[in-house]
Amino acid sequence: MTQRVHIFQPWLWLALLLLAAAPAVLAQTHLADSVALSAVTVQGNKYSRFAAGSRTQALDTFLLQRQPGLTLAEALQQRSPLYLKSYGNGMTATVAFRGTNASHTAVLWNGFNIALPTLGMSDFALLPPGFNTQVSLQHGPSGALHGSGAIGGAVLLENPVSFQPQQKVEVYQQLGSFGQSRSSAAGTFATNKLSLSTSFSRSASDNNFRFRNTTAFGTPEETQQNAAFDQTNLAQEAHFKLSETQRVSLRGWYVTTDRQIQPSMGSANTHARQKDKNLRLMGEWQGVLAGGVTTVRGAWFKDRLDYQDDGVLSLSTVNTYQSQVEHERQLTSKLLLQLGAEGQLFKAQVGGYGGTAHEKRFSGYGWLRYDPVTNVEISLNVRQAWVQGFSPPVTPTLGVNYSFLQTQAHQLTAKANLSRSYRVPTLNDRFWRPGGNPNLNPETSWGYEGGLAHQFQKGGLRGTSELTVYALQVKDWIQWQPASQGPYSEPVNLQRVRGNGLEVDSRWNYALSAQTSLAAGLAYAYTVSEQKIPNAQAQLQARQLSYVPKHKVAGWAEVQFHSWRLFTDAAFTSLRFQDNDHNKWLKDYVLVNAGLGKTFSWRNYQANLLVQTLNATNTVYQTMAFRAMPPRQYQISLGLQWGANSSDN
Repeated sequence: MTQRVHIFQPWLWLALLLLAAAPAVLAQTHLADSVALSAVTVQGNKYSRFAAGSRTQALDTFLLQRQPGLTLAEALQQRSPLYLKSYGNGMTATVAFRGTNASHTAVLWNGFNIALPTLGMSDFALLPPGFNTQVSLQHGPSGALHGSGAIGGAVLLENPVSFQPQQKVEVYQQLGSFGQSRSSAAGTFATNKLSLSTSFSRSASDNNFRFRNTTAFGTPEETQQNAAFDQTNLAQEAHFKLSETQRVSLRGWYVTTDRQIQPSMGSANTHARQKDKNLRLMGEWQGVLAGGVTTVRGAWFKDRLDYQDDGVLSLSTVNTYQSQVEHERQLTSKLLLQLGAEGQLFKAQVGGYGGTAHEKRFSGYGWLRYDPVTNVEISLNVRQAWVQGFSPPVTPTLGVNYSFLQTQAHQLTAKANLSRSYRVPTLNDRFWRPGGNPNLNPETSWGYEGGLAHQFQKGGLRGTSELTVYALQVKDWIQWQPASQGPYSEPVNLQRVRGNGLEVDSRWNYALSAQTSLAAGLAYAYTVSEQKIPNAQAQLQARQLSYVPKHKVAGWAEVQFHSWRLFTDAAFTSLRFQDNDHNKWLKDYVLVNAGLGKTFSWRNYQANLLVQTLNATNTVYQTMAFRAMPPRQYQISLGLQWGANSSDN
């Protein structure tokens, strides 16, 4: 049943008021001369300026640069409390925030949501990070900033623009156990008016490791079959400075992946295979207009997924067209406003639909940042979306940062945030035959969080720590379950899912000298995510959702001594239930990795040699039931780099 928009909602009137009042305010406000520069030198995460009160985290950029063979899923596993669900090494991998599921994680690439419209989620095994990629996380609901799907959190992939004159070339080769290999090359050329970068990589693995088959009598040791993969990744960027106040950017990202689908233990090998081709193209113009910075973007994505086994052939192609326009204006020295709108068009040709499915989406938003005094930051954001066949709710966000203690060495900040978010049913939810349900309601959520952030710097010791507590409730949570009339599954709206938890993050660095340093960190999450389910006596009982660990800990340490580097990381994941009845579960496990690296430098040349062991303790574990994961494995890599910038000339 189609829902109607209630035009008398106060938050909708607030959004319309912001949009209507903006031109008059902009016309009467004078900007500093620095606006001209901001149009061509904006870098970093644009959302962080409007995320007061939220927990945000930047993934260690040097981690990805020092270990180019590291996948995005592995990096998140090692440096965050997010739970990674993997169907095998190199197989489908998803992450989830705060007890939600993978479809509640928004993934944005330079401002565009890249989740597959058919599934509503992103496979992190298909997202190899480029050498110029900055990765950041925003925990909790953020629908006003990131749109549909940002119920649990968001992963942001950004490629910053720089016109710093430089020339740089990198090549990298890695070899590892079980036929694993990765080759990559990247280059950057930049002048004051032109910036070009290209990166290419190829990863492959036979995945023929030995594992214990826990479903067979005596748990015999077997060799993994039908689990090889091959992936090629190509990324290209071109940025042109048209004037001191205008630039144009073009970006392209193409990933092709050919995977055998690893069978679960105890099941027959049907020789399943999946081929993914993901092409993403976007263009962007940014310049000073109407006394502020205006940005116009357009994108075209083509996602193809072909699956085949001994008895099934499934082909799907989705074309996504997206456009965005936004205007940011510093109204006063204390008030920053951004207004924007975006549109999306999905065209999906999926065998399971029995034809072609179309969907149109549009949203308008306003983000306001107010700093009444130097130690207080306030964000007020709002978004209204309109979706073909649905009427998502207005999604407001209110957040505050208050720095109540600041000395030469310490800064202590209290944070609070209240946010609403939503998720529109996927194309599969609505159009799959049989089982699709066009009458599903959009999911909606409210999130509440508060916390303390501490920054310390004295001498050679620097550190940041943050404690966050939160509560989250999701209404009309969509879940596929056996159909009441027929031998198939269908999506239904659950009544309500509630969650709460605690997150701790602490990162420290100590420079003993110019050549010696120590670094360490810890990330912990306590997660409760429950749905009320009838027990054997037909009494409603709150039960932890399946595949949501109550405890997740990630820790790491690194020693840098002259040109040597020794590092280790460990991750603990607690027990997880396989279903909502809590009759079966996966036991807790700890993964430990370690490595040793050496850097050789000569003039503008640098070589990095790295040896490491993954799963050093040879832990037997599963992130998904009956999906074998690799035992201890070894890798060796060599990276060569040449670079020159303006100071070298």
